[in-house]
Order: sequence, then C-alpha cells, then structure tokens
Amino acid sequence: MKAINKTCDSFRKLRESDSYYIDKTMILNEYLSKPSDNVILFARPRRFGKSLTMTMFRDFLDIRQDSKEIFKGLKIMECQDIVDNYMNQYPVVFLSLKAVFGNNFNDVFRNFQIAISNICIEMNDLLDSDKIIASTKRFFERLLDRMAEQPDTEQSLALFCQMLKKRYGKPAYVIIDEYDVPMAKALGTEHYDRTRDMIEHMLSHVCKTNDDVKAVILSGCLYTVKNSIYTGVNNISHYSVLSPKYATSIGFTDGDVRKLLGDAGLEDRYDTVEEWYDGYLFGRDKMYCPWDVLCYVSSILDGTYDEDQGPQSHWVNTSEVSLSLIRSFFGKTAGVNESFEQLLAGKTIDCVVNEYLTYHSIHESGENLWSVLVETGYLTKTIKGRPLLMPLKIPNRSVQLAFRIEVWNFFRDKVENAYVRDLVSALWAGETNRAEDALNQILEATLSFYHEYHEYSYHLILDGFFTGMGYRVLSEIETGYGRSDLIILDLARQRCMVLELKHEKEEKGMKAALKEASSQIIKKKYESRLKYEGYVHRLQYAMAFCDKKSLIVPVEKK
Repeated sequence: MKAINKTCDSFRKLRESDSYYIDKTMILNEYLSKPSDNVILFARPRRFGKSLTMTMFRDFLDIRQDSKEIFKGLKIMECQDIVDNYMNQYPVVFLSLKAVFGNNFNDVFRNFQIAISNICIEMNDLLDSDKIIASTKRFFERLLDRMAEQPDTEQSLALFCQMLKKRYGKPAYVIIDEYDVPMAKALGTEHYDRTRDMIEHMLSHVCKTNDDVKAVILSGCLYTVKNSIYTGVNNISHYSVLSPKYATSIGFTDGDVRKLLGDAGLEDRYDTVEEWYDGYLFGRDKMYCPWDVLCYVSSILDGTYDEDQGPQSHWVNTSEVSLSLIRSFFGKTAGVNESFEQLLAGKTIDCVVNEYLTYHSIHESGENLWSVLVETGYLTKTIKGRPLLMPLKIPNRSVQLAFRIEVWNFFRDKVENAYVRDLVSALWAGETNRAEDALNQILEATLSFYHEYHEYSYHLILDGFFTGMGYRVLSEIETGYGRSDLIILDLARQRCMVLELKHEKEEKGMKAALKEASSQIIKKKYESRLKYEGYVHRLQYAMAFCDKKSLIVPVEKK
C-alpha cells in the first residue's frame, strides 16, 4: 500500500509524492458539466478535505500548469469532453485565507496583505506582458510589496482577473479556500466587524457580474455573508452538509472507507471505524470524517496505535472555533443543558437548522448553537429528508468524546480539584464513606448547572470527571447480559470499576435504589467482559442519587 500523507492539502504535492489517494475527482465533472452556478460555496466541517478539493480544482483548470500526469489514472480522465474543454484551459486565481487572522485588525490586515503578495509572487511574470498597461503594473507592484492601502488590497482579486484576461484572452476562475476563517477567528473580538467587512468587500469585487471572472469557487464552514450590504455577495449558491448535491464529493463515503481498509489489510477494523468515525448524514448519504479515518489507519500501519487506549478523537482537536462555541453556551440555560444531556445519552433533539447563519448571530439563541454545530460537524441530522424541525444527534464516538471532555472542562472550573481527586482515589481504594463525602461536595457545587436532575445528569458528571482525568470511560456499553451505566478502565489494564447509577425523586427511596442497582450488576454479570479482558483488580459500585445527596455501596462479586 502507498504511504498515507494525511497532512498534505495540496493535490499536486500529494500526487507527485505518490501518496495514497481516494479518488474524489468526479466533483470536477459534476460541477463543470453543468456550470450554472457562477459563485459556489462548498460548506463542510474542518478536516473533511475542502483544501485538497480546492487545490484539485486549481490544478485541473489552471492554464499555467500541465496537469495530465498528476490526474493520470483518475476517474475524471474518463470524461473526455471535460478534459478537452477545461483541463489547463483557464487562468486561475487561488487564495487561501486559513492564515488570515490576528490579535487585532492590523494583524489581520497584515496577514491578508501577505496572502495577496504571495499570489503576486506566483504571477510575477505578468509584469513582462506588453498587453497590460503601466498603471495596472504599478498597482500590482504595490500589492507585491505589501504597500497597498486596504481599499486597493480588497480589489486585488479583481485586478488579478483583469490582468489574466488581458494576458490569456480568457476569464479567470477565482478559488478561495477557507474563506470564512478570518470571521471565525475574529468572533467575539472588537475587530470582528472590520474583518467581516474586509472579506465581504473583497468578495463583492469578484462575485458580482464581471467579464474578467469565469466563476468563483469558495470553501468554508458557514454561509456567513448572507444579506451583505456589498453587491454581488448575496448571489452565492450554497451547498452545505444538508444538500443532496455534492453530498459525497467531499469526505469519505462508506465505499471509500471499505476500500481504504481493504488496501491497508485492515478489513476486520471496519466495525470500529464505523462506530468511532461514521454517523454523518450529508444530504441523503452516509459519510465519514477523512482526517479521523486516515489518522486511525496510519497509526496502525506505523505502529503507534495503542490497543489498550483504543481509538482517538483526532479531528476534534483541530477545530478550536467550534469547541469555543460549545463552551460559550454550556451551562447558560436550562434548555441548552438539558439538550446536551439528551445528546450525550445517545438521544436526539429536534431543531430548526438555519443554513444561512452568520458568525455574529451565533449567540443570539440556543437554536443557532445547534445549527452551527451541524454545519461544523459536531452534530448531524438523523433522517435523509429536510423537514423544518430536524432531529439531530452526535454522529459518533469520536465527537461524543469531545463533548464529554467539554463537560469535564466546564465542571473543572466550578469544583475544587481536591474533591474530584478524593472521589476517584476513594473509589479505587474502596472507601465508600470518603467517596460519598467528595461526591456530595461536587453535587453541591454543580447543582445550579441543572434546572432539574435526571439520572443522566449524574452519569454525565461522573463520565466527565473520569474522562478528563485520562481514564478510558465506557458509557452504556454492552457487557454480560445488559448495558452498564459506566465502566472506568485504567490504561495500565490492571484495574477497572463498574458504576451503576439510580436516581430517586425522594430521599426515602435511595436505599431501595441501591439494592436495585446492586442486584442489576450481579444478575447481568457486568464484570464478565472485564474479567475476560484480563483486568485483575475489578471494583463494582451501586450509586443512588437524590438532588445533591448521594449514597454509594460496593457490590461483592458472586
């Protein structure tokens, strides 16, 4: 099998290095065979392959390249009309905005100038063309030297298209990768409005009717420029994770994953990959996160995979903007808290998803939070259609772990770490009285988080604490003859504990609830799986809760 280069987002570099590649070139045929969209946005979560797709468009279209070799053997080469009419037939302006951010607007603008200057360096030979007048060349040189003022810099893409049209006699494709990163990074800062206006003004110059522009192709997470004051920005054709069109073009399909695992000789890992990295429904199609799947397969092939620790959430750590959104809503209102509980319990919530959400309106309502989490990959719809009220869920184990870690982060700010350490050490030591005291202190500190306690409220707190402290937590997983609430595994694979939780509305029912939980652990043989897996030190606890009071008893092995 060819080497997996999971970090490369340049199509040409990936192909020239002879790295492993899942063929996604038919998006070129889908788009170019019916080019009715003058301005198009492919909206997908981070790490789903947007940049690789954008550079593939560039390398296929760019008249300044010879791309036959890097597309050799790929599906698009079977589409002869598309190859004849488009392959290396048009000038291209390619801009990535993924590095355009900063601590203030001056930094943002400076990084924007650098990105534009880099384009000038790539097209510096245009200064030698006698078809381009001197004043235009002087404008170009100011951009190259990073000396142009903001209004001129915002018009730079339109200038490049004009120069390319003069030089080659054909209008240019404008391809902008991660167009919304500057707005996402500036969210919540004083320079957000100026950053948004700068990007929208730039887009306006190329998105409005312009004879120098063949088409504009954008990639990003959100359609954040709807109802802009700038002419031309409102005519973007938007294809999000809810759109059936292009649904399978960016990201891995089930067939893609099966092929990858087959090529790697890992067919027996399919169920694990499906459980951890599948679960997305784009349009009407089942999809996987490519980054997670490639990282997982690569770790097995290079020997860095830890069987004791199990699969990891590779993708969630790459999207700090989305994580900050979760943190900003977490614990604010009873409705949002309860919905988080339902999601973490594996249930669905119903929401009206707004595909046209702008970054500055995200915090206006809880509904907006769920919408942006759908667009950024933290939630997915559960049905193929697009009803007004859409059922949403956490797509897979990888994303669920991200939510659980955020629960830990939230509670960690509210609870003394000493209480958490006491709880954990007391449970491992079998000291139930000390464990009860620590847990009651924790409940006292976190009670205000919930409008009303449910069994899963306590489940969520314990899950978050153990996950945050680095233990492997199995939540409601099948074992013995049923599903235990929580299984805590020490990564050294020497000790583990089973926790069965019960909630009572009245304190007088707590002792009976303890007996029920204890009986359930024994009758359903929850520890059988752990014994089979070689855990020597196995602890079992029944826990009963009523408001901020807890009772804990050890369950003896039978």
